[in-house]
Amino acid sequence: MRFGAERRKSGPSRDFGYAGDVSFQAAATRSTPRHVTSSLSPVVLYAPPDPIHGKVSRAGGAIAVLIGATVLLGWAVDSALLRALGPGSSAAMNPTSAFLLVLSGMAIWLLSVAPTLYTRSVGRGIAIVVMVVGIGRLAREFAASPLPVDALLFPEAMRQTADGRSNAMAPNAAFDFVLIAIALQLMGRRSARAVVAAQAMAVVVLLSSMIALTAYVYESGWFETIGRFNRMAFGTAIAFLALSIGTIALQDEHGLLSVVLSDGPGGTLARSLLPAGLFVPALFGWLTLESRRQGLVGTDAANMVFVAAITVVFAALICWNAIQLHESHTVRLRTEAALRESEERFRLIAENGNDVVMLLDLGGRVAYTSPSCERVIGFLPDELQRMTPFALVHPDDAERLQRQFDALIRGEPLPLQAYRVLHKNGRYVWLETTWRAIAGKDGQVTRLQASARDIGERKEYERQLEMAQRKLTIQQERLLEANAHLERLATVDGLTGLKNRRAFEERLTEEIARSRRTGRPLSLLLLDIDHFKQYNDSFGHPRGDEVLRSMARQLTRTMRDSDCAARYGGEEFALLLPDADKAGAVQLAERLRESVERTSWEGRSVTVSIGIATLSDAIASADLLVEHADRALYRSKQNGRNLVSA
Repeated sequence: MRFGAERRKSGPSRDFGYAGDVSFQAAATRSTPRHVTSSLSPVVLYAPPDPIHGKVSRAGGAIAVLIGATVLLGWAVDSALLRALGPGSSAAMNPTSAFLLVLSGMAIWLLSVAPTLYTRSVGRGIAIVVMVVGIGRLAREFAASPLPVDALLFPEAMRQTADGRSNAMAPNAAFDFVLIAIALQLMGRRSARAVVAAQAMAVVVLLSSMIALTAYVYESGWFETIGRFNRMAFGTAIAFLALSIGTIALQDEHGLLSVVLSDGPGGTLARSLLPAGLFVPALFGWLTLESRRQGLVGTDAANMVFVAAITVVFAALICWNAIQLHESHTVRLRTEAALRESEERFRLIAENGNDVVMLLDLGGRVAYTSPSCERVIGFLPDELQRMTPFALVHPDDAERLQRQFDALIRGEPLPLQAYRVLHKNGRYVWLETTWRAIAGKDGQVTRLQASARDIGERKEYERQLEMAQRKLTIQQERLLEANAHLERLATVDGLTGLKNRRAFEERLTEEIARSRRTGRPLSLLLLDIDHFKQYNDSFGHPRGDEVLRSMARQLTRTMRDSDCAARYGGEEFALLLPDADKAGAVQLAERLRESVERTSWEGRSVTVSIGIATLSDAIASADLLVEHADRALYRSKQNGRNLVSA
């Protein structure tokens, strides 16, 4: 299925693709009903019968196959009981007739299952074989054909069982075979006339078999007095009865059996009158005939009783059916009144509500829309019904809507969907739509129902809320950045970028606590730039500031990642060394002192004096650790500067 014609980008003057668009006509044929009719030529698409009809067809075919196979077995083992399906004195079924019964039953079975090209071809081929043999037997009977088609099987056995009766295939049986074969050929056609003709032929076979069975029940030889008419074997009559019913059941919607099994008045009448019409006259006729044969009543009395009984029975049936139809008619009138009331309530709701209610076919064309569509999108209902499917949907939403539409046809549930639809004034409006699939009696989706409402105002509120949330997010990010900056200002020295004294003292307290808890060593270095005041006085404070920044970089390059460097005073720095004992601290301090001494400074050389203290039982607090490091630094300066003391 494709959506409507390609949209132009020229605003409201676009072509909405009204009726007659070939692309929609192609899309509208996506549904594949089992039966399609038109006013010009009714067409029936052949499909397998439903489960009930299929079972009836297969049962009829199976009975015919069973009877034919049993008779063939009787001819093969020379059993008179099996050949006649009854006492040996009864007429035996012709073996060719038995073989044709097997073939006919197989053909019905193949046509009653899911039709494929293979099964239909095989079924029709078998029917052609049956028809050719039947025509050959009729040609021999009426045109003196020399080909004994009914004596091709077991000819020697047929001669040995000659008992004064002909074992040849009865002409009426051959005629019935031809009718059944032609009916099976027509059942696969797409013409409704062909199906009607096939069912008519099956009914003729049904009547023929019932006449033959009636003759057996009445023990009448009257049939053999009519020209070349030969009495049909009892088993053949039973098999033809099954074949005719199986053939009729191949059509489940346009056949006679569908009428009999329907819930309508036709089915009710058929189920109540057919059994009586078929069996009551036969039963009364047999009773009348037996009464006359036994001398219980005379001919006139028997005929009068027969007519009176038939009249009473059928009058009672007619009265009973009239009562049933009257009650059904009364219920239907009440139902129609309730339906009209329900439809009126629905129409009032649909026409006066704010929501747009629509019914769409499987091709996407609008079959009905409520008048509220004019208030929502500006178009009249008849204008929407003439448009190609989804012609008003925004191009960016069309593909998504197509996927959802196809999923709904497959029976998948859908949540609320929102998409944009073109208003008649040229702007797009947001619609929130609830979709519901409407299924037929067979469970297949036949229509779709949609309820849409304008959510443009809500979308505008959502847009404003989204903008407000975006602004709030930006402000929150700026606030976080400002807080981070304030935190840096509170803990970082502005000149060197190292930790300031307050942050360093907090870190010192934490590291002392950790060292006590884990027993790991902790050392502290206090570093002072030698003669820094003279350097400032000689070269100025900017040069002095650059020395401080360079010293901070030296510390950063020398220390480990776990160490903490800070500007402790004017030209004094501190370096905290977790997990470093006295020897390790002295080694790092010497490396730092030598690095500073080797550095080329502008104006004159720069050196540092370093004092070291290590946490111990005697030096157990932050104040004592700083005090001992400061004393060591003082000794370095007293001893000539550019020294490390611990």
